[in-house]
Amino acid sequence: MAIKTMSNSGGGDWSIGWKEVTLKDAKYGKYNDVRYVDAWFEEYPETINLRLYEAHAKDSGEEFAIARLFKLANAGIIGEVQNSSGKKSLQYDDEAVNLNGKKLHVFFYKNEEGYFRVLNRVAPVVQEGEVLSYTEKDTEYWMGQGLKYYEQYKKPAESNGEMLEMTTDEIKEKVAEVANVINSTTTTTDEPPF
Repeated sequence: MAIKTMSNSGGGDWSIGWKEVTLKDAKYGKYNDVRYVDAWFEEYPETINLRLYEAHAKDSGEEFAIARLFKLANAGIIGEVQNSSGKKSLQYDDEAVNLNGKKLHVFFYKNEEGYFRVLNRVAPVVQEGEVLSYTEKDTEYWMGQGLKYYEQYKKPAESNGEMLEMTTDEIKEKVAEVANVINSTTTTTDEPPF
């Protein structure tokens, strides 16, 4: 016998919907020459994480997807700057470590294979910051945007958010029912039953 240790944490809330999480171990990577940022959660095991791929505006070439993550997490925000035409922008440090320790709302869903995934849309937590602050109304807005994206692009077909599960015995019973229906509608004549 050996002395072993195991986690004593609850493992998080494993239901479909929005969760408030604390980001940890954020880092950049590349897949097919596209940069992404991965972040894990203090409240959940290493088997689930948020991954956001960079996306660029067609007209300006400005990256906006990862930038939005930093903005909504209130991470690495340095200040507000203004260009010569008067347009205000946020200045931020996009080092992945600036995401660590930041709180966000993320949406958990089950994909078509029944595995939990994290939607690539996030919502801020209500907070007062030096440069950025978020109200309950802001949080509701971003959650609404995330739900629209989920409904349009990620919700498994014909699932209503739930997985259809049957035991082996239930499958056998259903097959027997179908066989009985087929047998009861079969005629002994050579003519079709319609």
